[in-house]
Amino acid sequence: MVLRKYVEIKYDNEGNRIPSRFMTNFQIDFIEYNQDLLECTYNEHVTSSLSELLQNASYSESIISELIEFYGKNLEEQYNTVIRLYDFEYEEVVEEVKLDGRNLKYMGSVIYED
Repeated sequence: MVLRKYVEIKYDNEGNRIPSRFMTNFQIDFIEYNQDLLECTYNEHVTSSLSELLQNASYSESIISELIEFYGKNLEEQYNTVIRLYDFEYEEVVEEVKLDGRNLKYMGSVIYED
């Protein structure tokens, strides 16, 4: 529930979009961001395994293989949350933020093909 609220875009009384906390924290604007191409995963247990973190992601084979090529099979730290944006290039303006006292890091982008 916390994760869903973190990425949720709201609307004011005039129907204007209000950026999510995620967008604000990572300095993402509506010009470059499509909410429909966002996926979130939350696991009860933490893991350093990229395969476990991304096992149910769209395009998981492409994503996992590219990230493993860069990071190795296991990350240096353990995580339980992944936010994925598809068809999106991030300039790495912000690399890390706090979400409820925990670190949320930008890990990289992956090129995938349908």
